[in-house]
Amino acid sequence: MSFKPFINIASPTGNVVFNFRGNPIRDLGAFASGYRKAATALATAFNDNAYADYEGYPVLYLYRHSLELYLKAVVYRGAELMGLIGTDMPVIEKLFQHHGLVRLMPAVRAIFKAMKWDFEGTEFQSFDKFAAFVESIESIDPGSYAFRYPINPAGEAHLPHHFTVNVPNFSKVMNATLGYLEGAADLLLDTFQSEAEARYELEQLMAQDEN
Repeated sequence: MSFKPFINIASPTGNVVFNFRGNPIRDLGAFASGYRKAATALATAFNDNAYADYEGYPVLYLYRHSLELYLKAVVYRGAELMGLIGTDMPVIEKLFQHHGLVRLMPAVRAIFKAMKWDFEGTEFQSFDKFAAFVESIESIDPGSYAFRYPINPAGEAHLPHHFTVNVPNFSKVMNATLGYLEGAADLLLDTFQSEAEARYELEQLMAQDEN
């Protein structure tokens, strides 16, 4: 007999709904936002001196995972839009089979180029500097395990002895980066929906003319 006192409970508070749209791939941005907000809330404790090192590990993981999800949201939504408008679209077949970040960058770059976007006005100032930042995260945690496990499957340390990350500084950079990516993902979705609606209305008008 299963014991699930927290699943599908009729309660006015406390419930969290998964797959609320019925099209879960559309929820990448929502998941990314959730991890980002949780990381931001936990990071505030590191503005004081009363914290333990281990309290920072979840913060770093949450930010890193949010970055991965936002990049994948940009790739998926960008590919969807580029496929609709007839532009060469990135291949997304294996988008969810790996946790690597750098492997996503060619697709992100192609989408930003197609949308005529750059990072001008941000602390990165250019896509190349943004890509270098992502590469730095990848060099620390290439498979999304270094902030979650102290050792790898071979029993070796994921990170060097006394490897140190400043949580407030990391939080500041990550929040700015994730905010920019969130805006990009949202704009890609809005553009896709507007383009799809315009094409549908055009098809309807053409069908009426033919009749």
